[in-house]
Amino acid sequence: MRPSLRSRGFTLVELLIGAAVGAVVLLGISLTFISQARQYQAHASRRAIQANARQALAFVGRIVRTAGYGVNPDRAVLAYDSYDVASDSAAPGFPDAVVVHWRDPLFRRPVQSANSTQLTLPATQPLSEPLRQGQILLVLCPLARNHAFVTVATYRNEGEFTIPLDSTLPAAAPNSPIHGPGRLFHEQDKLDSDTCFSAPGAQVVKVRRAAFYVATFDSDGDPATPEKTPYLMMNQGLDMPTDTQVQGDTVIDENDSVPVAEGIEQFQVAYLLNSNNDNPPLIRGVNESPMLPPTYYGEQWERIDPVTLGANWFFDPSIRFTDARRTADHPANLRQVRLTVVARSTVADPDIRGDNLLTATEGAPLPDGTVPWRQLENLGTPGSPDFTPSGGHFYRVLLRESITSKNLMMNAQFPPVSFLSSTPVGGG
Repeated sequence: MRPSLRSRGFTLVELLIGAAVGAVVLLGISLTFISQARQYQAHASRRAIQANARQALAFVGRIVRTAGYGVNPDRAVLAYDSYDVASDSAAPGFPDAVVVHWRDPLFRRPVQSANSTQLTLPATQPLSEPLRQGQILLVLCPLARNHAFVTVATYRNEGEFTIPLDSTLPAAAPNSPIHGPGRLFHEQDKLDSDTCFSAPGAQVVKVRRAAFYVATFDSDGDPATPEKTPYLMMNQGLDMPTDTQVQGDTVIDENDSVPVAEGIEQFQVAYLLNSNNDNPPLIRGVNESPMLPPTYYGEQWERIDPVTLGANWFFDPSIRFTDARRTADHPANLRQVRLTVVARSTVADPDIRGDNLLTATEGAPLPDGTVPWRQLENLGTPGSPDFTPSGGHFYRVLLRESITSKNLMMNAQFPPVSFLSSTPVGGG
């Protein structure tokens, strides 16, 4: 006789033990997955902010390298310390702004006649592309023996050959990164004082402008969540087209700016100036207080009296490199521009306090009071929390680059190629 076979299941205790073991395993897998996801998100945030910082520094650096091409050295690079775009003024703790000017090598036109209100081109060689309000033009006498920087007053379309000039007096011109060109580009009165601007061989070329500053914008448009994201912005000083108007709204302001890089929380500018007698280069983090000397706020940076030395003194061949004036605080003596950017993550991570890039001053200040080793240049007491590189549950990265623009060594104005050859006149 065969023994009977009876099936036997799991007891309640065995089921409970199995369920507990399975729960522990699933919990471990879940925690591992969550940890890996957080690490991935952290690394992704680090990579993103490094990419944003590199993008910002590369874009600005490429333009700074062109600074001064065909432009007088005193107006090639203009820095605005601690610039608050909301008030269009200096405010402690805000990022810096910098404005760069250079000549457009692809634009040149002969001038038939010129006066303080209008340039007239030959009817046979009108504009082939529009000129916008705020466009800077450089008018050159034959062989560039004299020159004048002027500004276009109103939009001019292709096919036109008269260019109205902005009649704003230099003293009334704006000194701002987000508005039209300043006093250094309102030399229209020169056109009345020298007949060479209307002589055969006179030419007009275009000068490009790029102003970089930091501004914040609502990240999601929801008023219930007022978090703001900082962006590095660029303003060309031109009245850009609107949704409804090709010619623009006739006002040059922050609405004419475009974003360059996301998450740029701080932007600091420093100058490296000439030196002689084996002295170390003078490093200037543009001063935070525009009310205290020396002043480095945009076009106000002129430590050498231009009236005493005369116009365009830096073109004077008698002022040699060893001359003490070549080491004074003046834009014509600038040899490098040092840029520092801080990029932060656009989304806060509640699991971290946030990186802190506000470090104490390292080393002793130089005799002039400058501390060149400070990681954030001249950034003093932080102002707005939107631009304070500390805490806030954000990841951050800092990048710095010193840029040499060979064009700042220019010692005379020069005519475009068409002056000296049979090359056809080109450009707009």
